[in-house]
Amino acid sequence: MPFVGKDVNSGARINILHLKDPRKELLKGQVVCPFCEAVFAIRGQVEGKLTIHFMHTTDECASSYISHPESIEHLYFKEYIARNLQSELNEYSDAKVELEYPIESMKRIIDVAFIFPNGWIVAHEVQLSEISTQELAARTKDYRNEGIDVIWWLGKGADTASNRNWCYTNQGECYTIDFETLTQISNTPQ
Repeated sequence: MPFVGKDVNSGARINILHLKDPRKELLKGQVVCPFCEAVFAIRGQVEGKLTIHFMHTTDECASSYISHPESIEHLYFKEYIARNLQSELNEYSDAKVELEYPIESMKRIIDVAFIFPNGWIVAHEVQLSEISTQELAARTKDYRNEGIDVIWWLGKGADTASNRNWCYTNQGECYTIDFETLTQISNTPQ
């Protein structure tokens, strides 16, 4: 369930979250998957529980990039990090924020990339499905081999004591996310 597609005419990246009314602004067939070139459809609403996003008209992306199905919660947290982190952290103020940023050499897609003017990249990865510490270590090593720092946001099945301990031991920090708590807080009358 990507937020970013590619304009078939110009080749430009299109972030659906930056459009006021995508179904009025985009022609049917104008946007394709930036990885497999399959035509995208638009799913969801600009305002509503199901955040608007692109979807493959086939079951999944046929590219060689490593990707996994994303839940509504995963989409929500990617958008939340992209929208809020830059204003929360002064050191990120000059960075360009890119959702679903591809790293060709690794065939991986960063959930949220902060790209700094001097070329540094910090990857923020939302991990909600179960993952072992060995997998976290391998993915982190892949990013580091490319000179990319990675920060893991653990939730649901990935938010285990062993994964939190791995993050503290190997990265010095650990970020956890809880969709249920966040939605309860955001729905509480002020």
